[in-house]
Amino acid sequence: MHQRWLAAFHAVARAGGFTAAGKLLNVGQPTVSTHVRALEDHFKVELFHRRGRTVELTEIGKMLLTITQGLFGHQEEAISLLRAAQALERGSLKIGAIRPSDAMEIAAVMRTRHPHLMLTVTLCAGSEVLDGLLKFDFDVGVVSSDPQDPRFFSRFYNRQRILILANVSHPLARRRSIRIEDLEGQDFILRAPGSTTRAIFDRALQDAGVTIRPVMETNNREAVNAAIVQAMGIGAISEAEIVPHERLKVLNITNARIFNYAYAVCLTERRRRPLIDGFMRAAEKRARP
Repeated sequence: MHQRWLAAFHAVARAGGFTAAGKLLNVGQPTVSTHVRALEDHFKVELFHRRGRTVELTEIGKMLLTITQGLFGHQEEAISLLRAAQALERGSLKIGAIRPSDAMEIAAVMRTRHPHLMLTVTLCAGSEVLDGLLKFDFDVGVVSSDPQDPRFFSRFYNRQRILILANVSHPLARRRSIRIEDLEGQDFILRAPGSTTRAIFDRALQDAGVTIRPVMETNNREAVNAAIVQAMGIGAISEAEIVPHERLKVLNITNARIFNYAYAVCLTERRRRPLIDGFMRAAEKRARP
């Protein structure tokens, strides 16, 4: 009872009239008037000087407003925050991704559209991305394949060629392009087992009947580049992850189409959350054909 009376008083004091207060509270003006009158009658006080359609707070009304501001002001602030989040003006988005290039492209679109967003990007394996979505450690993710699981909603985003990277001193570097058979017996710097690029490249070699000679494994793509710069072997790497260097030569395999894929993904039950929906729409809009 008192809560409704005080809410009506606060709305009138903030809006400057009973009709405007009714619109704020989504009730009729007579209801607001009844609640305020009940409050005044119950405590035998006068809270407003009524002058036609306008009202003015009495001294006791002004004192009461300082209290109701603490009661209802935080509620107004909370609603404002939620409305801003709904409009993607504020908030945060946690992104899990298998590689930085695709995630950063979509993140850049989100930041351009909504500059107040706070974005967190974590790089990890695809299985860890999906597990993080289920645990709510991530809001959205970028993985290498469609999960094919009703718990997840996914959209194709991109595919990138897997190319061969060689030191300029390597014999293959003298060529403009190579065939997959040219990799037979070559020293290779490989990503560690579990890497998507490694798995796709291994499958392509197996299909072609080509055997390479691994000389190093590393769980870090920058380490692959660094080892090739030192002429320790050649490597297979996604085109978006190649960092230009004067000692490196990029070679395309002409007779084998080897690609990395990228899918934007989120939990199906969270698909329509404003920030998540914005990310998925940005990914869909920028998706490569």
